[in-house]
Amino acid sequence: MALFNGLACVSIAVESIREALPAYTEGLGLTVGSEIRTSPRGFGLRWIELGDGQTNFLELLEPAGSESLIAKFLARPGRSSVYQVRLSVKDLDRTLSTLEARGVRVIRSPQVPGHPRLGWIHPVSTRGVLFELLEADGA
Repeated sequence: MALFNGLACVSIAVESIREALPAYTEGLGLTVGSEIRTSPRGFGLRWIELGDGQTNFLELLEPAGSESLIAKFLARPGRSSVYQVRLSVKDLDRTLSTLEARGVRVIRSPQVPGHPRLGWIHPVSTRGVLFELLEADGA
């Protein structure tokens, strides 16, 4: 059985959503799918979703402070702006356990009431790419 259901989102780190947005809306013709939001998990980021309202989309992430994960990511030399790739999974616990058994370094997150369950594949296991795993309802 496959661990992943498919690509859900690519997150792109930017210094400023408002400055970057025209490149994606006017340049690429993407539709703004949400208002700018702030992370309920305290990650010090703000984001906006772009796309046609379907399952797959792009999101722009900006740091909400100089000590946020996004600010630290953008400050590293040689970093591209792709911050993470989100994959949907049916069973987050099973997926993370299977990956760990394979020697993959994973990051588990406590459940935040009212929000989807998330986990991550640490970039050390994927040659520098952070993968976020989203437990999708009915996926």
